Amino acid sequence: MHFNPSRASRKGILPRSVSYLAPCSPYTYLTPSLVTGSETYSEDIAHSQSSAEQNSTCAVNPSSVDDLSTIIKIIGRDDIRAPFAIKGGGHAFNKGFSSTAGVQIAMANFTSVIYNETAGTVYVGSGHTWDQVYAILEKDNVTVTGGRVPGVGVGLVLLGGYSWFANQYGLGVDNVVSFDLVLPNGTFVTVSDTNHPELLFGLRGGSNNFGIVSGLTLHAHPLGAVWGGPITYAPSDAISQALSDFSLYNTDRKAQIVANYIQSGPDQAIWEILLFYDGGFQPAVYQPFLDIPALSSNVSVRTLTDLVGTNNPVTTKLGGFSNTLPISNYTLPIIAEIQHQINVTYHRALIANRSVLAVQAALEPFVGAFDFETPSAYPHPSSSEATHFTAFISFSGLDDAEYVHQALRDLSRAVQGFAVGQGRSQWDDTRSLNFALDGTPVELLYGENLPKLRRIKREVDPEDVMGLTGGFKF
Repeated sequence: MHFNPSRASRKGILPRSVSYLAPCSPYTYLTPSLVTGSETYSEDIAHSQSSAEQNSTCAVNPSSVDDLSTIIKIIGRDDIRAPFAIKGGGHAFNKGFSSTAGVQIAMANFTSVIYNETAGTVYVGSGHTWDQVYAILEKDNVTVTGGRVPGVGVGLVLLGGYSWFANQYGLGVDNVVSFDLVLPNGTFVTVSDTNHPELLFGLRGGSNNFGIVSGLTLHAHPLGAVWGGPITYAPSDAISQALSDFSLYNTDRKAQIVANYIQSGPDQAIWEILLFYDGGFQPAVYQPFLDIPALSSNVSVRTLTDLVGTNNPVTTKLGGFSNTLPISNYTLPIIAEIQHQINVTYHRALIANRSVLAVQAALEPFVGAFDFETPSAYPHPSSSEATHFTAFISFSGLDDAEYVHQALRDLSRAVQGFAVGQGRSQWDDTRSLNFALDGTPVELLYGENLPKLRRIKREVDPEDVMGLTGGFKF
């Protein structure tokens, strides 16, 4: 049966802004004669990596929860059952997680940011990116626990959410007060500790399995000037030692680093260390890094917005995937093994005549980020010492996607096998949902929470409407 958008619009079924792809997908449920182009279509389906994009049959731009309710009711009808995806910032690397060949729901119109000084909370619409949110909140000298890279959408907190403030306040999921949610049956609810607490548990890390989140309320935290920025180094024993010492011995919760080892040519490897400190001065904890001669440096006292803007990892609009694994600490042998495996992965791709542009690893030693765990779908107990190691491969030929997937799996398994042998990882430790590669077993993402999550999912979505979209499914 074909779904006729013109007739539906006359009946008030479709939201105001709908854009369609021409020509129509061969399996479309839209009437081909009614399919037209759109000025917003390209933007609606755009992702930070083209390897995550798909040409959608149509794109919709809802502006209210009523629009969202209308859309999901149509999508879930027995005579339609359309594949769909929900896109905020478009930073998901896995194809099909926020992209689709069916109906692309673009949340760009949900851009409210409301600071409630009395309650100490911030309401954020799910169409915003975190750098935009930070810029809006700076006038009030507050911030929230959001993303660390420009362009990352608010949906980050549906998967855990590691921020520059994780050591001090916990993950993004631990800072959510409530979610505004359109359920799979079209009903709008506000989910909190006192209203649908089990659903709150599921949304804290449960991704897109329970409906469409239109916005969320988070705890606000005080913020002044911060210090930090990127420093680039040639690989050396001194850098490895500074990284290892920071990982093993740092106890200052205001200090955090992301250390990227990047191989972008046969003989081109660098360390790019992004330093962050929640304070308007240069802290002593970073002196070992500052004493090492650098290729380039851009550290200073600055605003959070300015610092986030300096964090531009080596990626490409053409193709890129990430994978993650748990490592408790980065010892010198583990750092050496990471560098070795990055180099091996890069050169294997060259030998195989693959279009690799860069292979990189991100080392992120946190200090007590799990100490603030709330009841969450994403397990992160304070007893766990795991932080996450993330590997990323960028490439220019989209036909190499499957090769890159396997290369990431091989790289991750080799690094984790070494870390397990060093007593710094366990095979069944939880993986970070924000960076996990498509195909990661859900048991490694949700652990013992799976039975409860599956029960909640059945109760909330008995028709499995959310099964029509991609992502990690229970």
